[in-house]
Amino acid sequence: MKPKVLAIVPARAGSKRLPQKNIKLLNGLPLISHTFEAIKKSQYISATIATSDCSEVLEISSHYANTYQLKRPAELASDTASSLDVLLHAVDFASSIDEFDIICLLQPTSPLRTAQDIDNAISLYIERQAKGVVSMTKCEHSPLWSTSLETDSDFKEFIKSLSNTRSQDLKAFYQLNGAIYLIERKTLLASKKLFLDNDYYPFIMSPESSIDIDTKLDFMFAELVLKER
Repeated sequence: MKPKVLAIVPARAGSKRLPQKNIKLLNGLPLISHTFEAIKKSQYISATIATSDCSEVLEISSHYANTYQLKRPAELASDTASSLDVLLHAVDFASSIDEFDIICLLQPTSPLRTAQDIDNAISLYIERQAKGVVSMTKCEHSPLWSTSLETDSDFKEFIKSLSNTRSQDLKAFYQLNGAIYLIERKTLLASKKLFLDNDYYPFIMSPESSIDIDTKLDFMFAELVLKER
């Protein structure tokens, strides 16, 4: 039987690096709308909760079918509020809507994540009978070519350790991209954790779909990529 999937889209009003970024127009649409548009095309997601302390975000979300608006309390809208607490608050609210099987956390700062990315991640979850799936992307630059620079000796030791290995010959590394988090609802409620080591699997996304908006430069880059799609 097809699982019931709940998408949760968290969007705080405050943003120090890029003020009001969630409602800033990106290629003609508010940033957050790109996530709602992807959800709309998903074959799996049956309902969505937009959780925010921003009235404009909630108003935008009200134009999408099967999307519920959850006004976030002040204690969950501060700089110190954790994503887990926001998620649990939304899941608790969802219990009055339906009993969902899978929670799908979709941050609006990943506007190039597509409906196909979402559905492929959910398909992986179902095929593996997973408890959770987390999206990742290949590191653009190998961490083997990185070092801290707290002291002069850090740099000297780093230079000594370098070999003549070409960057393309180095082992591939992958990083979390923040685009898709899937977790079994029962597991989330029982563990009160977003990440567990049992029955969790990575879902690999392309660098293009993994663009994460944090700064003005990120925003400009995403707009350029969207125009070329």
